[in-house]
Amino acid sequence: MQIRTQQYVGALISALLMALIGVTLIHSMRTTDQAIQRSDFVNSLNAKGISGLRLVTVEYIIYRSERAKQQWQLRHDSFAQLLAQDVFEDPTEQSILENIRQQNQYLKDAFSALVDLNREPGGSVQEAALTREVERRLVTQLMLISQDSVIDARRLAQITADKIRESQRQTSQLLTILVGLIGIVIASHFVTTLNQILTPIKRLKLGVEAFARGEFSFRTRVKVNNELGVLSQTFDQMAERLGETMTALERKTIQLLETNRELESFSYSVSHDLRSPLRGIDGWGLALIEDYGEQLDATAHTYVERIRADTQRMGQLIDDLLLLARVTRAEIKHELVDLSGLAQSVADRLKSAQSERRIEFVIQPGLSAAGDPRLLEIGLTNLLDNASKFTGTRAEARIEFGETVTDEPEPGVRRRVYFVRDNGVGFDMAHAQRLFGAFQRMHKTSEFPGTGIGLATVQRVVHRHGGSVWANAKPDQGCTFYFTLSPANPNPLRMPTRVDDGISETSNENSKETS
Repeated sequence: MQIRTQQYVGALISALLMALIGVTLIHSMRTTDQAIQRSDFVNSLNAKGISGLRLVTVEYIIYRSERAKQQWQLRHDSFAQLLAQDVFEDPTEQSILENIRQQNQYLKDAFSALVDLNREPGGSVQEAALTREVERRLVTQLMLISQDSVIDARRLAQITADKIRESQRQTSQLLTILVGLIGIVIASHFVTTLNQILTPIKRLKLGVEAFARGEFSFRTRVKVNNELGVLSQTFDQMAERLGETMTALERKTIQLLETNRELESFSYSVSHDLRSPLRGIDGWGLALIEDYGEQLDATAHTYVERIRADTQRMGQLIDDLLLLARVTRAEIKHELVDLSGLAQSVADRLKSAQSERRIEFVIQPGLSAAGDPRLLEIGLTNLLDNASKFTGTRAEARIEFGETVTDEPEPGVRRRVYFVRDNGVGFDMAHAQRLFGAFQRMHKTSEFPGTGIGLATVQRVVHRHGGSVWANAKPDQGCTFYFTLSPANPNPLRMPTRVDDGISETSNENSKETS
C-alpha cells in the first residue's frame, strides 16, 4: 500500500470514529434531556399537583372555608392540565400516569361529595352522626387517594432516574469502546508508520551516510510495499551498479597508473636515449666544419649548418614536449602567488637574453592569485616569450601584463581577467581555433622560430588551475591573451556597457599565434 493511501485510510478511520463519538454524544444528550424533562414533569406532579392538592384539602377539612374550596378547584384544574400532557413513551410509565389521572378523577369526586355534604343543613342526632361518619370516610378516601398518587409519582420519578443512569452508563460504555478503538487505530498507525516509513527512512539515511563515507557495499534491504520500498530497491540497484563501476574504475586506475609509469619510462627514454644521438649529430657536424671546413664548399657548409639547426630544433622540441607532459601530470600546490613579481622576473630574463632589442615591459603592480608558483611561472614565461618573439619585427616592442574587465569569450558576461598584450604581427582570427593545439603554427618557421608547444602548455597550466584562456588579434596590429585561474577569479560582473580602464582591448581584436 502506498504511503498516501495509508494516510488516507488512517484519516478516514479516525474521521469515522470521531463521527461515531459525535453521534453518540448527541444521542446521549438527547436521551438525557428527555429524561430530565420527564424528571421535571414528575417533580411538577409531586410539588405543584399532588402535594398542593393535599395541603388545600387538609385546609378545607379543617376550616371549611370558601377560599380553600376555590383554591382546591384551581389547583385541581392545573393538575388536570399537567396530567393531560403526553411525555412518556414507555408503557409502564404511561400506565402509572393513567393511574394518577384516574386517582385525580376519584379525588375530584370525593372532594365534590365532601363539599356537597357540608352544604346540607343539620337534622336529627342520627342524621348528624351519619353525616359525620360519611364525612370521616370521605376524608379518609381523599387521604388514601392522595397517598396513592404520591406513591405512583415516586415510582415515575424512580423509573426516570433509573433511565437517566442507564443512559449515562450506556453512553460511558460506548465512549469507552470508541476511545479504545481510537487508541487501537493510533497504535496501529504508529506501528505502521514506524515499520513502513520511519525505519525505511532511517535505513536510507544510513545508506546515504555510508555512500558519503565511500562505503559503496552498503545495502538498505528495505522490504516494504510503498514508495520507500521502491526507493530502497532503486538505491540498492544503484549501489550495485556503482560498486561495479568503482571496481571497473579501480581497474582502469591501475591500468592508468601502469600507463603513466610507461609514459614516464618513455619520457626518460626521450630525455636520455634520443638526446644522445642528437647531441652526437650536432657534435659531429661541428667537428666536420672545424676539421674539414676548408675542404668543403659553401653549399656543403650550408647543408651541415642546416643539419645542426634541425638537430638543435628537435632537441628543443623534445624539451618542450617533456615540459608539456610534466605540466599535465604535475601536482598542484595552491598558495598565494605574486603574479606581478613573477611577470617582472620573467621580463627581466627576456630583456637580458635579448639585450640588443628595444623591448618595453609594462607590468601592472599588485596582482596576485592562488595557484602553483612553478606552473604559473611556466605559463607566464611562455606567454611573455611568445609576445617577445612576435614583436621581433618591431623597432620598439611593447609588452603589457595586467588585469582588466572584459566580456570575452562570452558576450554579456563581464568579468575580471589577466592579460598579456603586445604590438606584434598578430594574425587572422579565422584560424583562431588552431591557436592552442600542439604543433599548430600561424607563421612559417623561417619567419618566427618555435616548436608550436608553448601555447598548448599555457592552456594546460590554465586548465589545471580551473580557468580558461583565449585571445583577440588582428593581422599586423598585435594581439592580447586573456586568462583566468579559477572559477572564483573571473568575478563575473553584469554591466550594460564596457568598462574603460585605460588598458582594455577593443572588442574586435583577434587571437594570437602559437609559439
